[in-house]
Amino acid sequence: MSVAPKRTITLVKDLLFQEKYHLSHTQTDLMAYLVNLTYWSISVDDYSVITTSKVMSDLPKMGLKTFEASLKALKDLGLVECKIVEVKQWKGKPKVRGLRLTKKGKEYNKNIILPSQDEKVRELEKKNKELERENQKLKESIDNLTIELEEKNSKETQETISQPEPKLPPKDEVDDFIQQTTKQFGANGKPLCNLAPKYNKESTFYINTYNRLSVITPSNDHIQVSNPEYINYFWQWLYLNSHRIGDKIDFSITPTIKQLKDRFINRTIKIKEEKCTIVEFAKKEDGVMIKIRKENGKEGFLIDSVTNKSKVFEFNNCQKIILELLDS
Repeated sequence: MSVAPKRTITLVKDLLFQEKYHLSHTQTDLMAYLVNLTYWSISVDDYSVITTSKVMSDLPKMGLKTFEASLKALKDLGLVECKIVEVKQWKGKPKVRGLRLTKKGKEYNKNIILPSQDEKVRELEKKNKELERENQKLKESIDNLTIELEEKNSKETQETISQPEPKLPPKDEVDDFIQQTTKQFGANGKPLCNLAPKYNKESTFYINTYNRLSVITPSNDHIQVSNPEYINYFWQWLYLNSHRIGDKIDFSITPTIKQLKDRFINRTIKIKEEKCTIVEFAKKEDGVMIKIRKENGKEGFLIDSVTNKSKVFEFNNCQKIILELLDS
């Protein structure tokens, strides 16, 4: 029979709190102990269960009378509240003392940051600043984009071949495709894809146990898709983009130019309220240019309105910018 290791009691004193409420050293020790109750004690009706025997075991030098007197002092100061609660999960459903911190009591050590936490906080603050700089850079890139098309043809534009507009597939072929895909993915529960049109880009599509099309949202909610119009649209899109079957994109990884083409060709983006379609990606030096088709049928590369030249996107930013611009 294994024996649980003895728990080490660490009491962290908040000297400013002690001074504010004129607590004795013993009362401060008890307050420090009670602050940690929520981390290990059973909770009943928002009260943490506390037994006298447990306190005496953890704080043997305090003594019963001193404990009761110190607890009363903390209650009188409005730092803690007590009431009798019934612990239904314990044998005999005993009624014991429950305790919770008041709003004033929760101020105890509220601002303390331990050395290990401080290091983590610094690390997170650094990452947050990096993300803010990156987001600002993306915003500036998007703000400077224009869909005025460049007339000058470069070598890259001459070598680029536009993708034809997709045609609706025959219904019988789509029905057969749905049946086969549902059978395959309904049996293993694996994701169909994410980044599907007309839905949150981070939502993951899958076949549920009822063999119905469903999504897992970014907040991890599982929802069965019920709109017949969207279900039909999704299957037509997936049929035409069969390379996306089983492809769950990790948005944190920089894509290759082939992956950009697989994911975004024929997708609609919106720039300054004007819609256009992505028709090609062209690699140039260390970046990539995006060729689009306007609603009037004219094609060309996206232009940087500051330089009035074709915008060359860094590979690590290209996908992020497109995700911000996607219209559907």
